[in-house]
Amino acid sequence: QGDDDLMTVCIGEVFLEFVNMLPAFQTYCLQQSSSVNMLNALEKEKELLRIFLNVSQNDNTALRRMNLRSFLMAPLQRVTKYPLLLSRIIKATTEYHPDHGSLREAKSRIESHLEHINMKTKQEGNTWTLRSFRQDSKKKREVINIEMRETALKTVGWLREETRFVMEGSLQLAQPPDGQWVKKGSKTLKFQNMQVLLLVNMKRVSDSSLESAEPGPVKDAVLVLIRDKNNGKFHLLREPLRLSNCIVSTDPDCDDTFELIEIRREAFVFRDSDRARTHHWFRQIRRYSRELGSWKKRRNALPNIMISTPHTRP
Repeated sequence: QGDDDLMTVCIGEVFLEFVNMLPAFQTYCLQQSSSVNMLNALEKEKELLRIFLNVSQNDNTALRRMNLRSFLMAPLQRVTKYPLLLSRIIKATTEYHPDHGSLREAKSRIESHLEHINMKTKQEGNTWTLRSFRQDSKKKREVINIEMRETALKTVGWLREETRFVMEGSLQLAQPPDGQWVKKGSKTLKFQNMQVLLLVNMKRVSDSSLESAEPGPVKDAVLVLIRDKNNGKFHLLREPLRLSNCIVSTDPDCDDTFELIEIRREAFVFRDSDRARTHHWFRQIRRYSRELGSWKKRRNALPNIMISTPHTRP
């Protein structure tokens, strides 16, 4: 488009746009040992295959005399070069360039994914690892977030490309024994720390290809509640809370909390250590709860002290 030197291309933004494709490398890495073992077994069993691979390696110039094992390793070698590539681009990019911040963020997020892949390979008992990168506290948090997202995706069973992680982080959670806690105050509740992820499942306008598909209307939205790590693993508190079956409300007398009620089941009170962030969680959860199902019908059918109070926020 008239930019022959590609001076207007923002590499950092491109990486950030496609960073969610990095888990595909993880799947490939975890299968690396078994794929090599399978190739060894096939070469022993099938003489024609072994002859074909040898002839191809020696006679096909496009292969540059590389064997199939080398090609199987190429994707792993490629992904470990991305941080080095981005480091060089960052050095050549002025601090005032609009892509400078995106380049640094992309490098950090890719390194976090690589550290997570290393962690998973160790858990699977593999002896090899990718190149290790120095971790700072931000990268460590990102690795934990990646692991929690994997747990959440596995739980809900959604396709990764149709899933959007709206919010994630630590919240305090309590389960009130009755609806009278508002009059007594939230101090009467027993809170526990919980990792909470708000996931949205989006319809796609086009299914012809992943590149052309655009996110469409919301199909479903859930809250996944995860306990803090125990024995090195995350554990779910319960099955995901589907917001289409929930009422979300707040009260001016307890504006440091909000309440979520699952129809005909349980009630939960949430709060963040930061009051503004508590309100942000409330607005996001209420938004998707209202978008799914018949909000007015569910709201009027469910008696609750926080909903029936005349001072309830709209």
